[in-house]
Amino acid sequence: MSSLRRLTSNDRPVVDTFLDCHRASSMFLRANLFHSGLEDGPEPFCGLYVGAFAGDALTDVAAHYWNGNIILQAPTQPVELALVVAGESGRPVDGLLGPWHQVEAAEPELARDRARLSKVVPEYLYLLDLAALAVPEALSSGRVNCRRAGDGDLTALVAWQRQYDLHALGYPDHGIDDVANRDRLAVKIENNHLWVLEEAGCLVSMTGFNAALPDAVQVGGAFTPVELRGRGHGRAVIAGSLLDARADGAGEAILFTEAENHPAQRIYESLGFERIGDYGMVLLDPIRAKDEG
Repeated sequence: MSSLRRLTSNDRPVVDTFLDCHRASSMFLRANLFHSGLEDGPEPFCGLYVGAFAGDALTDVAAHYWNGNIILQAPTQPVELALVVAGESGRPVDGLLGPWHQVEAAEPELARDRARLSKVVPEYLYLLDLAALAVPEALSSGRVNCRRAGDGDLTALVAWQRQYDLHALGYPDHGIDDVANRDRLAVKIENNHLWVLEEAGCLVSMTGFNAALPDAVQVGGAFTPVELRGRGHGRAVIAGSLLDARADGAGEAILFTEAENHPAQRIYESLGFERIGDYGMVLLDPIRAKDEG
């Protein structure tokens, strides 16, 4: 029989070892631990962690974070871990992420306002050894330029983020908070985790990392406006961001994308990404309380 309990700072070595065995599907967990350890709190990256043990061996981990998201790496007891971590934290559950079969098993058991579900789809999980990155000719020739985003780009990027939230995340228009998005993008800029692509001096695409470690990065939020698609901009901006990550010492890149998003999959595979499994996100649209009343 396994035992479940809250994890403390004393458990950090065994948690790191366990997650390292599931590196590609644990980027959010690993990156949050890197930033804030196992201490809970209201600050970004903080969360309450629960683990399952078979004897002394850690077999499953779940965390409920400051932003309401539960993230799983629970191959044997996803439902039990999700329920326990939600109960222990007392936070509302605004999202559930992890390997798809775990998310699929746990999501129906969690108490949530299912009318607010904005996305319930499997994702393909991809991995790239950055030494094998295929750089598009448009980027290597200098026809387009990829650079880290700056504060002067924020107005354009907030508008793009709204389109991304609408079409990629499935949020309703009234559930998108442009002020909060601006703050999140500003933090990414401050942390050097956001890139833009320019062609003839005009912004044409953006991408970023939604999790980053010294040895690995996870691509997230890649977006090209509809009227500029089909010109290789998405491929070039992602490649540019990964060239910078490689120069900074990262050795691999992770990403996930919807199983039905074939154009995105072609882009990622052209850069050298290979599908290694399935991932899942189940999100609630972020409707404010005043809108619900």
